[in-house]
Amino acid sequence: MHLNIVNHDEEQCSVLRHQRAHNDPVALNYTFAQVVTAGSHASQQLKNLQSRCLVPGWYATHLERWLTNYPPSQLYIVDGQELRNNPAAAMDSVQKFLGVTPHFNYTQALKFEESKGFWCQVADNGKTKCLGKSKGRKYPDMEPSTRSYLVDFYRENNIELSKLLNRLGQPLPTWLREELQNSSRS
Repeated sequence: MHLNIVNHDEEQCSVLRHQRAHNDPVALNYTFAQVVTAGSHASQQLKNLQSRCLVPGWYATHLERWLTNYPPSQLYIVDGQELRNNPAAAMDSVQKFLGVTPHFNYTQALKFEESKGFWCQVADNGKTKCLGKSKGRKYPDMEPSTRSYLVDFYRENNIELSKLLNRLGQPLPTWLREELQNSSRS
């Protein structure tokens, strides 16, 4: 089993983007900041969307639930930043953990495509085959006040995640190390 832990707020809620793409009126009528900071006065539909955006980021809670069914030795955590920056090395580590033999050589199967800004598959003809237009898009930077809200919102859960990963002997993902370092400076 493997769990990919990435910084959830980085993509500004894929659920919200999905709902907007399907013309959901609640998603269309609120900004990302309005969704995540909605208070108790918000409509039930807005609170439901907020929950769908925020709850997936409670990684410690979700990981604890996995650990009720699987021993830690069956858990492998992939650092999402490593997967994004060096997918061949990340996938090599996954293969080693799973005991896959022979190893698939991802360094020959992937190439960084400058025009897309991410890694793409190398096709049999040597050209790259990238994901569709909707993948790998750049999103606007998050408003500082929204980021601050999310840092506060996730702080306790991120501390719990750090303790849990340390207890399991797992390395902290890059985003979590950075988040905890920034929190301790504040």
